[in-house]
Amino acid sequence: MGFSRILQIVGIVVALDALYFGIVKDSMKMEMLMLLIGVIIFYCGRLMGSRK
Repeated sequence: MGFSRILQIVGIVVALDALYFGIVKDSMKMEMLMLLIGVIIFYCGRLMGSRK
């Protein structure tokens, strides 16, 4: 498994944690921040994977 795949998995996990914060903790600001970070990490992994 390459580094790009690991970044994609980490991005998905962070995005799922963001949804947890939004539903359970009722913190919209933290949800949006973590969702943005997760999407950025996932997209970086996609870009690194497509260059090979």
